[in-house]
Amino acid sequence: MKTFFFLKRSLAFFGTIGLAFSAFAQEKDQALASVVYDFIHVTDTNKRENPKKESMILYLGKFMSAYKSKTLALKLEEIRKEVGEENDNGNKRKLFSFNSPNVSNDELFLNPQKQKLIRVDKIGPTAYQIPEDYPIINWKITNQTKIIGGYNCQQAFGEFGGRLYTVWFTPEIPFPYGPWKLHGLPGLILQASDAKNDVQFNYGGFKKELDSKVSIALPDNAPQTTLKDFMKAKAAFEKNLMFNQKAIAPGNANTRIVLKDQSGRQLSENEFKEMMESRANEKNPINNPLELNK
Repeated sequence: MKTFFFLKRSLAFFGTIGLAFSAFAQEKDQALASVVYDFIHVTDTNKRENPKKESMILYLGKFMSAYKSKTLALKLEEIRKEVGEENDNGNKRKLFSFNSPNVSNDELFLNPQKQKLIRVDKIGPTAYQIPEDYPIINWKITNQTKIIGGYNCQQAFGEFGGRLYTVWFTPEIPFPYGPWKLHGLPGLILQASDAKNDVQFNYGGFKKELDSKVSIALPDNAPQTTLKDFMKAKAAFEKNLMFNQKAIAPGNANTRIVLKDQSGRQLSENEFKEMMESRANEKNPINNPLELNK
């Protein structure tokens, strides 16, 4: 069962996690355009009929790009409206967080000029920077062409993460970016899929960000850590998630934690605890990760 949480006040999570700060955080770019992808991923090969589906958005800048969940952004907007209505009624609920098993909370920031890739993920409300190996893909461009979304596209093949990808890019949109970690072609990648169609990025629309106020930048003061340390600290946080949620919320009579499932039904604390215990006892259903060689 998918679950999301409203956390109305934030408190930094402290744990045994190695931290540093990156100069990359000071670099900023302005979004000149954006492209939406309908992302499909067969995470469990025993349940191909039930793949993960999510809407993703890629912001394109002059020298940086940012890839994140559009599904998450829409859900957060719904929560902002609800919180705004509650604030109008005199309640003191200011900040919140969202969490769902099938919604991506991480963001990817790519800088081709400096060959840097930074992943941003959260533990509770606190964001962390996680540097990753810069993806280098040796593309083979073919003479095959087709029209996608009204744009003339050309076919290319490339291996990455243990998968062979077929992609379609358009020189008519001269950005060397694409969905997720796929990039490096002389034009924007509009569509991509691996050889088994276990991973698909389907074109969902392109938009010029005229007079855009969308900034492509890492969150201010987000500490840098390793993936190993991050996952260890996140597991510790989620092991006592309800306790940590209560620690985040201040002792204010007008502040409370609200738990709801995907249908909007509110959960009791006992229902939430039972759900988390059930999830902890489940075997990991992801036997087909995005990167097979990790």
